[in-house]
Amino acid sequence: MEIDLEHRFDAHVCVVRMDGELDLGTVPQVRDRISDALASGCVNVVLDMSRVAYADSSAFGLLVWLDRELEPRGGKLVLAGANLNVGRVLELSGLVGAAPTIAAADDVSSALSGLVVIDKNEPPLWVERITLPASADTLAAARARVCEMLESLSIPETSLFDIRVAVGEALANAIRHGSPGGEADTISAELSAFSDRVMIRVSDSGSGFDGCASPSGDLYAASGRGVMFMRALMDQVEFESCTDGGTVVTLVKHTVREHV
Repeated sequence: MEIDLEHRFDAHVCVVRMDGELDLGTVPQVRDRISDALASGCVNVVLDMSRVAYADSSAFGLLVWLDRELEPRGGKLVLAGANLNVGRVLELSGLVGAAPTIAAADDVSSALSGLVVIDKNEPPLWVERITLPASADTLAAARARVCEMLESLSIPETSLFDIRVAVGEALANAIRHGSPGGEADTISAELSAFSDRVMIRVSDSGSGFDGCASPSGDLYAASGRGVMFMRALMDQVEFESCTDGGTVVTLVKHTVREHV
């Protein structure tokens, strides 16, 4: 197994390029190299899987270890460029999208684009805001309105669907958990468009939530997966409990515009 590490200090990212097979003999080598990178300040890891020809249950152990290492750091693990067979094996693990930190990307460039540190002083191209009663009956219309606002950006359909689902989950949580007054309360969604990303801030008036979901462990539980979906579908998800009450959920999706 050949292992090459590239540090991207602008986003605290370590790109791990591997050439060979991930198994019982090679996983410890990869883990040791990544451990050194984490010790040097890396909080996000991109595993370049494009030259990995084989992966088995030992690779799952590596992913579980990385998830546990990165979650307290607020980091993210992106599996980039896995071929069809290795990708199928990774899907069997059930970790991609389900584990708090793990996502997948088509290639390293796409993975890095979702990890770029945001310049919070950059002015948006435009800002739109919608306010709605805290009623489940308003969710479909709110999701549709968000998509209408984003149409002018020529975002790929798959990314637009990701945003629609993540915003829907955030709004549903705001209604379910952040509206003590029921339908008398209001929730809002503020959309900001930038040259390379979309940011949506969903606000409610509840008692506050820090984003730490408490899964029941029941695979067939009727609820409790909204935060997992948001983290899996968006590039960045932040929860902020406001001093005067309520929660603001910030969702960020980096965009690659379709050529028309």
